Amino acid sequence: MTFSIIGRCARTGAFGAAITTSDLAVGNRCVRLAHGKGAMLSQHRTDSRLGDFGLSLLQKGEAAQDVLARVCASTEHIDWRQIGVLDARGRAAAYHGRRMYSIYAHSAGQNCLALGNILDNDDVPARMSAAFDAAPNAPLAEKLMRALEAGRDAGGEVLGPLRSSALRVTGEHGIDAYDLRIDISDTDAVQDLRNLFTAYSDREETLRCVALTPDRMPVSRTLFEASVERISELGLEARFPTAHNADNWTLR
Repeated sequence: MTFSIIGRCARTGAFGAAITTSDLAVGNRCVRLAHGKGAMLSQHRTDSRLGDFGLSLLQKGEAAQDVLARVCASTEHIDWRQIGVLDARGRAAAYHGRRMYSIYAHSAGQNCLALGNILDNDDVPARMSAAFDAAPNAPLAEKLMRALEAGRDAGGEVLGPLRSSALRVTGEHGIDAYDLRIDISDTDAVQDLRNLFTAYSDREETLRCVALTPDRMPVSRTLFEASVERISELGLEARFPTAHNADNWTLR
């Protein structure tokens, strides 16, 4: 009851994923990514350890088909699992366990792999990979979002509603460009994720600067002044001499 896509940006080396399901909190268990190295999906009666193991192999430079074979051989319960792999060169591999009772499918596009189970129809992943490929110049996060929306619009799961979703894209220095999650939705988790992505999109560079070059980031004047006022109200100037050292911060 999950459909998802993993993708690669050949220009930046970023890997990303977009995923949704009618279950809760899908973002913490099915996706594993490593910048410049590859991406893993482990879904349908998910064992997140399979994603961890696969990612460790991708980080060593192993090819998608070899990673898939080793992951599948590592567990006696593989017949319950659905596995997707995308390696550092954009090669894809997928496995569908024999104990999956539903409609399931996958579709590999240019630097992407779409994967789904308990689907409304077997065309859902193909529509997702086609949407990803149809926007070659778009940022990776946008391509992944469009693919997820295309999967929903193609029928998505056999039984809804979609309750959770997630979008993640890696970045340099071990800092993700995006790690957005809708853990519970009362309406449409994919639409909620789109709304969150739209609201968040202008914060990506700001948060990267906060992490890498904090001295270049000014302090919010509103928050600074509110803090000074509250410190004074509580008589805590000796402990927090912010007002006396205001020149230590650049305000905006």
